[in-house]
Amino acid sequence: MRFHSPAPRVRSQACFAALFSLMATAVGDVMAVAPDSEAFFEQRIRPVLVKHCYECHSAESDEIGGALWLDSAGSMRDGGESGPAIRVGDADASLLISAIRYESSEMPPDAPLPPAVVDDFVRWINAGAIDPRKKSADTSPRPAADEIDLQQGREFWAFRPLTDFRKSLSQDSKDAIGEDLIDHQLDAQLAEQGIEPVGTAPPEPRLRRLAFDLTGLPPSESIRRRWMESPSEATWIQLVDELLSSRAFAQHWARHWMDVARYADSNGSDFNATFHEAWRYRDYLIDSFDSDRPLDEMIRQQVAGDLLPAATDQQRHDNVVATTFLMLGPKMLSERAKEKLILDVVDEQIDTVGRAFLGMTLGCARCHDHKFDPIPTEDYYALAGIFQSTQTLNGESQKYVSTWNRVELPTTDEHRQALDQHRTTLASLESQVKQATQELQLAKESENNGIVVDDREATKIGDWVGSTYTKGFIGSGYVHDNNTNKGSLSIEFRKRLPTSGRYLVRFAYSSNASRAAKIPVTLITADGNEQLIVDQRKRSDTPPWNDLGTFRFSADEDAVVTIRNDATDGYVIADAVAFVSAEEAAESDESRQAAERIAAAQKRLDALQKQLDAAKKNAPPPLPVAMAPRDLPTDKIADSPVHIRGEVNNVGDVVPRGFLQVCGPGDAAIETPSGSGRVELAHWLTDPDNPLVARVLVNRIWMHLFGEGIVRTVDNFGTRGDRPSHPELLDALAIDFMRQGWQLKPLVRRIVLSQSYARSSEFDQQAYATDPENRLLWRAHRKRLSAESIRDTMVLAAGALTQEERTEPVADKGVLVTANNAVTKAVASGIDQPVRSIYLPVIRGYLPPLMTALDAADPDLLVGKRPTTNVPGQALVLINSDAVIGWAQQTADRIVQTESTWEDRLRAAYRICLSRPPSPNDLDMAEHYVGLSQSLSDDQLKNRFADFVAAIFATTEFRMLD
Repeated sequence: MRFHSPAPRVRSQACFAALFSLMATAVGDVMAVAPDSEAFFEQRIRPVLVKHCYECHSAESDEIGGALWLDSAGSMRDGGESGPAIRVGDADASLLISAIRYESSEMPPDAPLPPAVVDDFVRWINAGAIDPRKKSADTSPRPAADEIDLQQGREFWAFRPLTDFRKSLSQDSKDAIGEDLIDHQLDAQLAEQGIEPVGTAPPEPRLRRLAFDLTGLPPSESIRRRWMESPSEATWIQLVDELLSSRAFAQHWARHWMDVARYADSNGSDFNATFHEAWRYRDYLIDSFDSDRPLDEMIRQQVAGDLLPAATDQQRHDNVVATTFLMLGPKMLSERAKEKLILDVVDEQIDTVGRAFLGMTLGCARCHDHKFDPIPTEDYYALAGIFQSTQTLNGESQKYVSTWNRVELPTTDEHRQALDQHRTTLASLESQVKQATQELQLAKESENNGIVVDDREATKIGDWVGSTYTKGFIGSGYVHDNNTNKGSLSIEFRKRLPTSGRYLVRFAYSSNASRAAKIPVTLITADGNEQLIVDQRKRSDTPPWNDLGTFRFSADEDAVVTIRNDATDGYVIADAVAFVSAEEAAESDESRQAAERIAAAQKRLDALQKQLDAAKKNAPPPLPVAMAPRDLPTDKIADSPVHIRGEVNNVGDVVPRGFLQVCGPGDAAIETPSGSGRVELAHWLTDPDNPLVARVLVNRIWMHLFGEGIVRTVDNFGTRGDRPSHPELLDALAIDFMRQGWQLKPLVRRIVLSQSYARSSEFDQQAYATDPENRLLWRAHRKRLSAESIRDTMVLAAGALTQEERTEPVADKGVLVTANNAVTKAVASGIDQPVRSIYLPVIRGYLPPLMTALDAADPDLLVGKRPTTNVPGQALVLINSDAVIGWAQQTADRIVQTESTWEDRLRAAYRICLSRPPSPNDLDMAEHYVGLSQSLSDDQLKNRFADFVAAIFATTEFRMLD
């Protein structure tokens, strides 16, 4: 907690009181699970072990880490090389706890578990470590096959051809199923297990679920009223179609795919370069989902759009922008070993294409045959040849730092003509400025500057900084004090003059608003010392020379001019000092003419420079470009050799470019590649006989609507992934999906119109006993809202959310999104901007704390299914965020202005924030907290009400869908 003053402390404590009251009923069912119960193990412990530990510590592991199995109760208690993993009743003495606390070993090695999860393990062990798992009959690790058997691999469920179980049914049975395929299959499996599904969800939570699933936003008040007035199937269908056709649907579902595409507006990694053009890909996704562009077309565009034919400029634009998908991954741009960098980029692209479209982890085949799936190293390098023949990187942004390829996008003839005219104008003005500069220099050289002492000849005390930044200097440069070390720097210009007499003393420097206004200057003359103050902000008529005055000097003593930086308030510049004989400097026709020539040349130069600056400022928009790949020149396109153990210089046999052999019956090599082979890859991915892609896409869509996929490991359909809970349904949906044109909206519509989707999340003890993980969907999964939906809903509640679609979120950034130094600690996140979260910048390494606390996707990774946590820290972040407090205040102000009574205001708060009316208990609690029965001023009531809204924002109910 953080408190700024006693008043906020009181408000924060009061806000917590309201928060805990609101959360009491929402999380009661979670808190009721005791740590000494099997339910606690099944809900809190087993899923963590499966996700984070079984890969290295189960009977299916290739090698058992530390000889420790964690896949049965007995194995955990027996332990491994270091002894028992747990000591029942004593978590602090358990090696498992010290490992997940990162106190001994560090498990899991990728990243520590959240504190709340660690606490669950501590509570579980201290409560007796109840564990219903039985010891496996075979606890020996499964050895990896010496040689991959592709024929056997094709028998695995994911690599079998899609099959439609309806083919074997009678026509009457087919007719009976009809469009109720989803309900038919789910209900049939429930019946087989003797499970009775729960009933339909109440109207309000059902509508809230639909609105968030389809648009990422709560239902509008008009939609809510229509539904509550007539909660019929006909109304439901109307609302589904209305939400599907909204722009909000496209924005929400584009964000889902951006997780998979590892979208970001910067590179991250070692050199956090700005992706100025990434937003074009984001907008391509939104527009594609809005128009319901077929997903197979989108896949082809994202893999090989730049190589596909285009009938129109818009189609060409979309094709090229779509390939930004291949460019978005983080890259080690400052890697000096460029061959290694290229292989690393290719590896990231193969891994992304594999998991995004095929649901396969291909990356480990870079170094050896896949340990678990039928993917030999040769298949990896067959794909690598395609991407090595594709240019992703092109040139350097600075020495040793690579940058990415950019491709021009179509534009109008008028735009190109404007750019050509502008280039001609700039070239002409730049030529005239150059000529005028030369003329000014000649005029100055013709002027009598007498005896010049340059800064190179001067005696400097302190750290003066040499520079040539501002042109027009005398000699080879000038010096300045860097606006630091005031009072400790001086520079002395000393010269023995040839004859005694009066001399005009001139001081050369460049004038500017950043210069010091009161610079102390001392002259040693024949008549003693003279103290002057020079204002370097004022511009001279004959720059860089500025007259200090005429003084008498003796030929027997040095003439000395000393400039100091004592108590100066800006940069002190020192270029040169000149001594001009007074007779020669006296007013004459010749000197007057020289001054006039200099002034005229300076005036012409200033006018031309002004025109040039204006032309640059008013330049037409540059040619649009996309960060997109291109094929290498024909003579550079080639198949890739196998890099043994993934090492750059350890080269084996060359592998023809091609695809995964296990996905088809024959040779997967490309017979005659056209270019890199990306076109062929794109068509292979979307071939209706490819067994993986349609399954993967349908499963992703299902997961976003039901909370879990039919295959729960949405990015891994391999042997290490989960098995489908309803394989026949998955295949049938995939086949229908392809037959109906690979379109997203019809599939989403079909799912949300099913009775299975409409089920309540109500708990049933009997069903739970048979299916504790709800794999058969006897109830609806409770789902966490995405970080973007939580934020957008708060902004919407505040009445601040606009329909504006921001285009260039990082247009104000340079090559780097930060200054890339120790001083720069963060980048502006734009979290308080009144636009949907999809339009905020995504800066790698600088995600807003509010979004990371709410499990926003890590842009460094492909994230098919976001991690879901529901921990106290989220409520703490929400209730302490300045942005959230501001939105709560705006929401409260908005309600106070539109509702006249406090009861109506409380009802409005629940309706706006939770899409439901308050229960009588809710109203009693709210009225008690706000203090309606107390003698409070209007301002006090309003402050209490704003805190109450903030507490609603922090509740579990606000963050969850029932």
